[in-house]
Order: sequence, then C-alpha cells, then structure tokens
Amino acid sequence: MKPRAILGEGALHAQPGQPLGDPRVCVALLDGPVDLTHPCFAGADLTRLTTVVQEPAGQGPMSRHGTHVASLLFGMPDSPLTGLVPRCRGLLLPVFRDGGNGAHGGDGGRVPQLDLARAIERAVEEGAHVINLSGGERTADGQADPLLARALRLCEDRGVLVVSAVGNDGADTLQVPAAHPSVLAVGAAAADGRPLDISNWGAAYRTHGILAPGQDIEGAAPGGGLASLTGSSFATPLVAGTAALLVAAQLAGGGAADPRAAGQTLLTTATAPDCADPDAPDCRRRLGGSLDAVRALAHVTRTRKEETAVTTPAAASAPVPQEATAPQQAVAPAAAPPPPAPAPAPAPTPVAVAVPQAPAPQTPAPVPAGVTADGGAPAPPPVAQAPAPAPVQAQVQPQVQAAPVPAPPPAQAPEPAPAPTAYAPTYAPSHSGVRPACGCGGSDPAACTCGGGDVGTTGGRRLVYAIGTIGFDYPTEARRDGFRQQMPYVTTTVGEEEVEQEPDPYNVTQLHDYLLGAPWACDKLTWTLVMDGATVYALEPEAPVAMDWGQPLVLPEEAQEKRKSVAELAAAKDKGLDEIIAMLSSPPVSTVYRVFRDAIVGQAINVERQEDKRADYISRVSIPGVLTDRTTRLYSGQIVPVVEVKSRGVYTWHESLLVDAVIHQITEEAKKENTEVRNMDELRLTIRAFLDKIYYQFRNLGQTSADRALNFMGTNTYSFSNLLAQGLLSASKVPGSSKNLYALDTITVTKSPYCRIGSDCQDVTATFYDPEDERRSRLSYQFTIDVSDDLPVSLAPYHTFLGSY
Repeated sequence: MKPRAILGEGALHAQPGQPLGDPRVCVALLDGPVDLTHPCFAGADLTRLTTVVQEPAGQGPMSRHGTHVASLLFGMPDSPLTGLVPRCRGLLLPVFRDGGNGAHGGDGGRVPQLDLARAIERAVEEGAHVINLSGGERTADGQADPLLARALRLCEDRGVLVVSAVGNDGADTLQVPAAHPSVLAVGAAAADGRPLDISNWGAAYRTHGILAPGQDIEGAAPGGGLASLTGSSFATPLVAGTAALLVAAQLAGGGAADPRAAGQTLLTTATAPDCADPDAPDCRRRLGGSLDAVRALAHVTRTRKEETAVTTPAAASAPVPQEATAPQQAVAPAAAPPPPAPAPAPAPTPVAVAVPQAPAPQTPAPVPAGVTADGGAPAPPPVAQAPAPAPVQAQVQPQVQAAPVPAPPPAQAPEPAPAPTAYAPTYAPSHSGVRPACGCGGSDPAACTCGGGDVGTTGGRRLVYAIGTIGFDYPTEARRDGFRQQMPYVTTTVGEEEVEQEPDPYNVTQLHDYLLGAPWACDKLTWTLVMDGATVYALEPEAPVAMDWGQPLVLPEEAQEKRKSVAELAAAKDKGLDEIIAMLSSPPVSTVYRVFRDAIVGQAINVERQEDKRADYISRVSIPGVLTDRTTRLYSGQIVPVVEVKSRGVYTWHESLLVDAVIHQITEEAKKENTEVRNMDELRLTIRAFLDKIYYQFRNLGQTSADRALNFMGTNTYSFSNLLAQGLLSASKVPGSSKNLYALDTITVTKSPYCRIGSDCQDVTATFYDPEDERRSRLSYQFTIDVSDDLPVSLAPYHTFLGSY
C-alpha cells in the first residue's frame, strides 16, 4: 500500500493550504543512511547532517530501513513513490549503521541512547518541528537514560514533537523513547485496523500512543527499486507525516507552527478502541486508538475557521475587521493568540531538567534488548563478535520485495516560503542499545527481519562546553603495545628484593611519568571526556601556538650538580626536590595536553588515604571547544564524535575544596549580616546538594546554548561561590525576622532578552527559599552568560529580585 493511499489521497488533496507539506515545516528523520540517489528523492529539500554514523547508504539492513522510511515522508510527486510531506524541509540524521563487524565494531542495528540524545539535540538546534524515530530500546520501566530524557525535555520545551515506534516484540513491554510521556508513540495495525501480532503494547501507551497502518507499506529500496515492508517502523512515518501536515495547515490558516498541538490533535481525533473492557488484552493492544488523518486535518481546518469567525455580541450584525478577531492556536486549550505572520519555530522556553532513572534492559523474549529500528517479528540473536562499547546494535536483515507502482496524480505545488532557521570507555553487554524497529518483507510475519548520498551539512561552528572527567584510550592493539615497549620498566619490591617489571600502559601513574618526558607521544593517545563512566567525546587539542615553557630546560645530571639551587627552588615552590628536578628536565607541552596528562593522575588520587594529596585531587574538568564533523573509533569499538578543545577555559577543580571556599565565604558574610550559621555539617550538605544539581541532575552534553551557559556557571569559581554564598544568606535581603539559611529551590536557563549584537546570551536564574518558613518570599539571582564564543563570558553583575522567575 502506498502511504498517501492509506491516509486517503483524495481527502488530503481536498485540504486547503499545502496538501504535500509546507517548506516552512521541518521534519527530522533519525534512522539508517538514506540512498538519496533513488528517483523518488529527486528535487526534495533534504539535508544530511553529521552524526556518529558517517558511512554512505549501501545495501545493508539499516540503509534499506532508512531509505524506506524516508521515502514515506519525502518521496516526490510524479516519482515512483509520493510521500506524505515531499514539500517539507527534511533533515536526515543517520543513527543506525549497516556495519556490524570489522572497522565499525559492534552491532550495526543498535546504538546507545547517548547517540540518540546527540542526534535529537542536533535536530532541535537545526529547526526541526517533527522528529521521526522508527526505533527504540526495550526497558523494564520505560525510563530513558538521563541524557536522552534531557534531550526529550528539550524537545518539549521548544515545542518539538517526537514520534517514535513502540517496537515489534509482540509483547506487553515498554521501550524508549516511545514510553516517554512527551513522545507520540506509534504501533502497527493491519489493513483491517486490528493491531498486528508483532506490535508491542503497554500501559504507558494508553495515554500517548496510537495505531497506524503498518502492514505491507510500500516504500523505496536502495538502488532504485521499491519494497513492501511491515512493522511499526513504517507506521511511525505515517503519523509523523500527518503531524507535519497539521503544522502546515496551522501555518496556512495564519497561525503559528505548534507541532505539539498537532500531536495532541492526532490523539484526540484517533478512533477509540471499540471494546467494553478497556483492560481486556485485545483492547490494551489498541493503545489509545487508531490514526484518523482525514478527521485530524478537518479538525484543524474547522477549528481555524471557527476561531477566525468569532466576533463580539455588539458587533455581530456588522462585518468584523480582521484586526478585531482573536485567533488562537487551532488545537490546544487556552492557547495564546498567534502573531500575525507565521512563525517557523516555537519560541524557546525555560530549560527545566528532569532526572529519570537509567534504563534497565530486560529480556522477557528471545529478542535482544536495545534501541533498534522497530518493525517485524523478533530479530535473530546477534552474531558473536569482539567486545564492543556499551551501546551495541543487533544486526537484522529485512526481506525487501520490489513492486511496480503506478504514477500518482499530479499534485498542486505549494507556494515557496522561507525555511525556519535554527540556531574511560563504556562497556556493556552486546545486546544493549537503541535498535531500529525492523520490518517484514511482504505479508509473511515469519519472514520479519530488519530492512529498510550525501547532500551536505549545515554551516557554522557547533560549540561545546562540557563537564566531566578525562579518560584515555588506545585505538588499536598495536598502538597500545607500542606504548608498552616505549615506556620504561618499573621497579617494585617483592618481599625483600627489588624486581623490574614490564610497564602497564593502563597505569595512569606510569603513563603520566612517561608523557612527562615524552610529550610528543601525547597525541598518539585518544583522549576522551567521560561522564559517570560513559565516554561522550574524543578530545583533540587545538594546535599549540606561541608555546612558552617559562623554565630553563636542564638535564637530570645537571640538576643534580646544582642540587643546592634546585633545593632552594623546591622550597620556594613548596614542592619536593625530585618533583622540581623532573619539572626542570621535562620538555614543554601544550596547555591542553598538560591538563589531560595531570588530570588522569589527579583523578586517581585516593583522597581519604593521602590527605597530603588532597589539594592535587581533580574531580571535574571543563572542556570548551568545537564539535567537529569527524568521529573516532575507540578500542572497545564505540564510535564517538571528536571535539577540538580550546586552551582557554580548560580548568580542573576539586569539589571539596570548592565547598570549603564557599563555607569560608559564607561564614565571613554571615558575621557581617548578623546571620547565625548553626550547623556546619548541614551547611556542607546544602552546598554539596547544589553542586549535585549542576554535575549530576543537570548533566548534559554541553551542546545547546542553555546547557553551555549552565555548565559555565557551574565552573566559574568566582561567580559560582559568590552565588552560593549570597543565595544561602538571602534571609538578610528578604523582609522578616528570620535569620535562617536559605536553600536552593530551582535553576532555570532562558534566552536573554538583552544581548549584544551578534552574541548568544542566556539568563541563568537560581531561586532560593527559606526551608523553615515557606511563607517568606523567594529570592532569585540572575546571571547573563554570552555563549557565542568557545569560552562563555559573564555579562555585568548578577541581578537580584524577589520571587521566583
């Protein structure tokens, strides 16, 4: 069946506005690589964005999957296949890779939720209104990884609709991101409207899930052919495409683009399950109802007409000027009046951060868990292979059948309109990761397996300001063994004898000592940024310029001869004699490499057992840089994007020392304000709770403007400690007699209304309250951060005002 025929070709063309979509509407497709040489894409406005999957489309299962799904959306009129929204702007973000072995490592059909979060954030920043994801990872509780949950929250805040498949295990099970409450979940139905046996269901989908046709859906195949496939993978673009048509209808009616209202319309107009007992097994399989595209489109059009016809009673008998009407959003209770001209994208709203639990993979069926492309019957178990990174994908192969397709009737071309503008390694079982919702070849459920050009990338630098710890990796065994052979032997004491042992290239102390004297080996490692055990970036320092050592370079023998002068220097610098000798005899190295080299040792110091090393302990590192279009493969097989790290803003710090500094400042300020600090332990816990919000609850990839501003606020020691001190002592600034210490309530980040020309300014607002008397007014502190450069900067002093933001 062809996609437009499924939804009612005649009814779609009868709709006013743009029956084939609108160039102002942007749809992002997160799937496998797409064969853009297929005739159905000729003339389509499609842009492939850079992701961790950089291979071109081929004949593999994920390329078949991605090409098929893309054609259901973007197939052009008068081509072998007409999609639902060929006139919309399309963003292609490959997340599923064909390769399951060899250089790519791991299992091509699965990706980590981390990579999915990267792609979602990129799609939002590039101006997507609707995001189609025909895949997911099965979990026990439907909870997404915190970074993926944050990306979905970003979509919710920006008004972007995410449409995702429920999966094809044929079981009462949840998978993310479909189970997330802000996502429109899609299950697969047969031609008669009944749920396919392979389509998943679950309690979470009852409120935000619908069924759509998913059996024998005809689409493009790599190489120029056509294929009929079955599964929730191919039901999902029918829903995403319909949502994009609703957004086009909103714009055609003079309103603003409201994708989330479009998604709500699809839910409210869906045909309700016809069953007496909503908890009956057959009824639960029907989710929240079945897609009724014609009814949804008619609802948007009718609502718009009714709103534009509203008049006041006094003026009912006379024509009403257009200015007197009060149009509202087509679908959304209490929606604000739209602007007179269509808006290409919703305005940004405060960034609030959710912290769901990390997903716990479950395996109730023989289908391996992981975010995969959904579709068809359970996929065969993955083939055994070499160790791979945490998110590894299962290989699945669809059976693709080409079929001739009659040419569609000529479509009415839409009026052109401007497009919106945007803006240590992880190890896990080989079955984890996001997999595509694989499809079936033809109508035979027993044959269900997964199946499915470069057109440039967007310009501009993609800045990153992230927080984490430094890790290192050897890209190959040969590189690791090369380090082992170059590093000096180490002497250890065994009993009463000293024995020389072969060096360990994974021992951070031995590696640090080797790099200290051989800085030219620093770029032979793969340096990484790690967040709670997950490797998120490969770090590549910018080229050093005008590097100045600042110390005389002497050989160890010369230093020993000048032992007296060296000892005096050691005393002056409060360092050991051997340390000074090593410093003087070590060649220069770039600032970034020096931070990396020292951080791997500082992070490994046992603070409890070595109190004298407490000041050298490193718990966090800030990384400012530019996200390149390149990726690198780690020894484990995981592929991560490369960030070019800028020397300015690379800092290391120890949280406990920061807490001590803040406590000292608070006690000094408390004396001036006549505020009593009753319990120092409680104060320490309060400050640590604030830090935990920044470093754990608000953990992010540091890609969006809001996240970079938040991360910079958490690493700017002066502003950060001053904010904490002033916030906790807010009682002296609020009317009332209480002298209690205030506590942190919320942190929000919003686009600043005041900014310099050519800059990107964000307002970071921290609100504090009196935990012992909530009747007292809250006090908010607002910092404006300019994040337009690789190193963010604070603008002017912070502002203070009563009440919450």
